[in-house]
Amino acid sequence: MANFKARARALDLLGKQQIAGIPTAINELFKNAHDAYADNVEVDYFRKNKLFILRDNGLGMTKEDFEIRWLTLGTESKFANKKISAPPIDPDKPERPIMGEKGIGRLAISSIGKQTLILTKAKRGNILHDLVIAFINWSIFELPGLNLEDIIIPIRTIAQGQLPDSIIINEMKTELIDSIKKLIKDDDISEQSGNQIINEISSFIVDPAEIERKLPGLISLYGIGYGTHFYISPTDDSLNSDIDGEPDSKNATKIEKMLVGFTNTMTLNHPKPQIEVAFRDYRGNDERYYSILGKEEFFTPEDFEIADHHFQGRFDEFGQFSGTIKVYNEKSFSHKINWAGNNYKLTDCGPFSINIAYIQGALRQSILTAEDHARLCAKGDKYGGVYIYKDNIRILPYGNSDYDFIDIEKNRTKSASYYFFSYRRMFGVINISKQANSELKEKAGREGFIENKAYRQVREILKNFFVQLAADFFREASGGPKTDFWLGKRKEREKYYKAIEKREQQSKIRKDKFINELNVFFERTRNTTIKVPFDNLLEETEAKFSSLAHIEDVDVSGQQLIEYESQARRKLEGLKLSLNITLPRGIALSKDTKQDWEAYLSEFENLNGSVFIPTADRIEELVNDYKNRLHLEISKRKRLELAVEQISEEAKKVTSKKEKEAKEAASIVSSKVKELTNELMSELEDKIREIKDQFKTLKIDEVADFDLVSERKRMENEIDIEKSKSTQILESIIKQLEGIYWERNQEGNIITNEEIYRSLEEEVYELKDRLHADVELSQLGLAVGVIQHEFNSTIKSIRSSIKELKVWADVNEQMDGVYKNIRTNFEHLDGYLTLFTPLNRRLYREKEEFSAIEIKYFLSDLFKTRMERHNIQLKHTKGFSKRKIMGYKSTFYPVFVNIVDNAIHWVNQKNDEGEKIIILHSDEEAFYISNNGPSIDIKDFERIFDLGFSRKPNGRGLGLHISREVMNSVNYQIELDTPREGYAVTFKISPQNYKDE
Repeated sequence: MANFKARARALDLLGKQQIAGIPTAINELFKNAHDAYADNVEVDYFRKNKLFILRDNGLGMTKEDFEIRWLTLGTESKFANKKISAPPIDPDKPERPIMGEKGIGRLAISSIGKQTLILTKAKRGNILHDLVIAFINWSIFELPGLNLEDIIIPIRTIAQGQLPDSIIINEMKTELIDSIKKLIKDDDISEQSGNQIINEISSFIVDPAEIERKLPGLISLYGIGYGTHFYISPTDDSLNSDIDGEPDSKNATKIEKMLVGFTNTMTLNHPKPQIEVAFRDYRGNDERYYSILGKEEFFTPEDFEIADHHFQGRFDEFGQFSGTIKVYNEKSFSHKINWAGNNYKLTDCGPFSINIAYIQGALRQSILTAEDHARLCAKGDKYGGVYIYKDNIRILPYGNSDYDFIDIEKNRTKSASYYFFSYRRMFGVINISKQANSELKEKAGREGFIENKAYRQVREILKNFFVQLAADFFREASGGPKTDFWLGKRKEREKYYKAIEKREQQSKIRKDKFINELNVFFERTRNTTIKVPFDNLLEETEAKFSSLAHIEDVDVSGQQLIEYESQARRKLEGLKLSLNITLPRGIALSKDTKQDWEAYLSEFENLNGSVFIPTADRIEELVNDYKNRLHLEISKRKRLELAVEQISEEAKKVTSKKEKEAKEAASIVSSKVKELTNELMSELEDKIREIKDQFKTLKIDEVADFDLVSERKRMENEIDIEKSKSTQILESIIKQLEGIYWERNQEGNIITNEEIYRSLEEEVYELKDRLHADVELSQLGLAVGVIQHEFNSTIKSIRSSIKELKVWADVNEQMDGVYKNIRTNFEHLDGYLTLFTPLNRRLYREKEEFSAIEIKYFLSDLFKTRMERHNIQLKHTKGFSKRKIMGYKSTFYPVFVNIVDNAIHWVNQKNDEGEKIIILHSDEEAFYISNNGPSIDIKDFERIFDLGFSRKPNGRGLGLHISREVMNSVNYQIELDTPREGYAVTFKISPQNYKDE
């Protein structure tokens, strides 16, 4: 009797060769974590070390589970039979439907990397089992001629609560190497292949005990922790490209396409995810990482809610849709869509639900704001599509923007107006379940459903749904009553957008010119060229005055002196006007531009005192000087008359120009109103003539059943339509003309409706800015709240332990320094976390006196690696080291940290090759922090502490604002000071009583 035998290569064929790619393999491991009742599954990928770590906090595996289930091919890993017990469940959680059924997921690990170290600790009820460790080299399974029973998988167990060290892992590597050597010796594999695998095994250097201490998150196998961890190294070279995607591409990467939206978190009232996923990508040698699967990147319920259209309902067991269609997020229709594809018989696919949001592709047709529309379109380009979830776990690859399984884009290329929908402008879910849709089965390679009858039915049902939905609601030529609402609303949006666009275009031209003028002014201020023309004017004037010495006739020279003076003053006025910027009327300013304008007014006023007036005074001095030197008699009355005449001429000239512009504007408006009224009256008269002309064709007496009433109503209706059109347009024009408004206020100034409008629009700008800042602060507050909650749960025991440590430190001099360092750092951490929670701010803490040099030491430790990397020096003066502070360390430390953190960023932007220095110094009044990075623009002096203001790329504008608020709360102030010699920027921190004194 013969038996089947399994070659080792069968495992490679079923795993690495079967799976679609690394992202799909990771998705399978996520599903396995879900099936193991994990609350979290997290990936940490260290590029430099080519090390991929996947951890979950599921129920884990016992040694028996690992050997009988995990290392056994087929489906038994998730099912029970007479020989194998049922897979474990967590009695404390709702029962979870099994997602992985083919045993492919664990084999797909080989596609991620060549070698895997597996650590798993089982929890069964309240009992924790020993930790199971296994080491697998997947290259062995690629070798021809080997049977599965020829391959050794080293396995160890250690007492629960511990992690394997390098000794245990080296023992396992040695065991595996010895087995390879035996295969070489027995001539089962070639020496070349064997030695290559031995080299791979030898190069595997991983210390889980050391690594896990550094990994973020709460997943751990230490102590009472349980779950399964995979350490995979070296990773396949394609993983980096799967994460990074194409350079400068706006499309989602392969990792994002396959792993984002692992559970449905986008629809309103979505089910609470049973498992949370994370993917951290460490691209350097430090501990910084990029979060690949950030929730804010994917569609959110807020995104879903603001979309233009919504389609929600259920397809019953016959494939018939019944649900609600909401158009422009305003009008809802109860709607049914029939499907005759199965002759109204029960379907194999079973019932399922749908919930889709859709945004209009053109902004002018959408109810979204420009910002929201751009944001959602960008998300749609990356993640748009119809996602299928089975029991709230995503089925791949449905949802990928380039996987158009229901021919949305294919149809759109035929006729966009007929089929309407775009795959990248829709996002939402199809919900199925294992129980109700058992015939929808995934392919072994996880490339979608097996294309059986059930799957074909789902496709046809959905294709029919979207085609019919377009016909019923979104097809211009259909002429249906439900289409009318969409068409009317769309036209309304287009008309509104066109008006806004035209106004904004006109406003933008003026605003851009205004902003450019401000920028040119500040540029001239920065490079100190602003004073040069005034100095040149004085030199030129003095030269002219000195030339008068050659004129013998004193009357002529006196008259010429007055003329030269008049010329000089006219030129001075011209130079002032060249720097004078007028605020355009009728445009609203953003917060930043408004602050630039205020900075300009302040600087212009400074120039008045430092340049304009001194130049005028110097001209006066020169006149008097040369008058006395040349013994000239000059009439003061004549000089005064000339000055007044000059000013009067300039005032008349400017006002006359504006008078002409105002009259021209009024004339243009009058002409347009007259032209429009004539046009409307002409159209009305034409319509009346047309109606009257129809009398000659009416056969009133010849037709026995002629309906006079009906014919009269028809004619009246046509005339009424034309009349209504004309009157509506004219009423709109009248309202605009009536809206022209001005009056004098109590100060005698003229206030127009443009000032009122601009004031309102600027208020809208400010509210938008504050809204964005409030949203960020609320998100930050929520995050800090979570941290605060978790931190407070352990803070009491930490404090207790620190007190116990003090007892030992008091009697052990060597421990005293350790104790003080731990206590200081703990209070600093406590201060950071309570920075946002004023109620707990002073809890358990007392003021103390501490040396300023302690702050320097703390900053040096904190930023050491970063400053060394950028070659930045942190210095301090003797005066700083001698100063002491009375207060809370946890209040002052974060402020210094924030300023120095910003300084490191900006000092590193220096273009020259000189030293990069940050220095801490002080005097009796205050502390100072200076750096020799780029100087701060004069227009930013007042706003640098404003909430939300930042010049840093991706800066939130929170740090300095919070620092100022914190300092104010303890009667200190932080401000920009005059930069110290040799430095470009200086911050000053001082007690407020100095300012009061």
